[in-house]
Amino acid sequence: MKSYSISQRKKSRGNRTWYGREFEDGLLVREISLKTKNRQEAMDWLNMMNAARFMPEEVRSRLAPKDHPLRDAVVSFLRSVDAAHGNSGTPMAYRYRIRSMEEWAAGRGVVSIRDFTVALGVEFAAFVSDRYAPKTAREVLRCCDQLFTFADRTFGLGGYNPLSGVTLPKVPKRDKPFWTPEQVDRILDATADPGYRLFFALMAFAGLRHAEACRFGPSSLRDGRMEVIGKGDKQRFVPVSARLEAEFERFGELFDGMFRTAKYNHPDRSNGALRVSVEAAGVVDSSTAVCHRFRHSFVSNLLRVGAPVKAVQQLAGHASAKMTLDTYSHVLEQDLGGVVDLLK
Repeated sequence: MKSYSISQRKKSRGNRTWYGREFEDGLLVREISLKTKNRQEAMDWLNMMNAARFMPEEVRSRLAPKDHPLRDAVVSFLRSVDAAHGNSGTPMAYRYRIRSMEEWAAGRGVVSIRDFTVALGVEFAAFVSDRYAPKTAREVLRCCDQLFTFADRTFGLGGYNPLSGVTLPKVPKRDKPFWTPEQVDRILDATADPGYRLFFALMAFAGLRHAEACRFGPSSLRDGRMEVIGKGDKQRFVPVSARLEAEFERFGELFDGMFRTAKYNHPDRSNGALRVSVEAAGVVDSSTAVCHRFRHSFVSNLLRVGAPVKAVQQLAGHASAKMTLDTYSHVLEQDLGGVVDLLK
């Protein structure tokens, strides 16, 4: 049986807007902004919804909040991202993050936007917090929140956003797993596909992000350096190491656009191919291996051999040396044991 109520969310923060809440058999299924700070107007909505339960179906359908298919909203939103960011890596990042939400929602029978209830929003936040590193989890939640805000504005859903105000649960900081240089070599040697081997090598020996590796081509190479266009279309140059040069020679003729196909730029496909290689190499945790771990390994191994933090920051394309230290502090902590022995 349906029932309704009204409430003010975040009243302690000065938000006086009233929200309408719909329950099904006592469970919250929808929450919408009534776009009013007047209690009487909120009561009018509540009385109308309670009265609608005794009205004919055609009347109730006109009073019911507007809805829209989730898939259509995703398509429209991603088109707007494409238009805003062009050929940068941003659209690919949005696709990857929102795809994880779509797959999760589909497993729970979500078809329309209002099927994605506030309760599911909280559950989804817990899911991404458990699945991803904190920074990535925040990005996934942010992208999906932008999607629902866009859908509300575009399709006139009355302020409905199931992720509005939803935050990630606090979890202990987790170390970023990485592979040693020896493990990286074993993984590459276990990769039978030459294209995937070179694709992985770009991330392992130049610290490229997945999207940056997808944009690689011979035109980005000049004077022993590789031009990389990273997040926010920021440019950096990474020296081509002898190890990476050997991988170029091993592959053969390079050509622009070689990694711009679904085989490589679809994260699920490239991560799946990586897990096969990791398992064949006998390296642990193959089920959780992702391409981004090559980048973590690149940075971690440089720090472990004593590379200057400022140099590592520039190679990785981090905004500051502090960001590098904060992100990879666990690597330095692991190697503290031998440092005290340096004092004679």
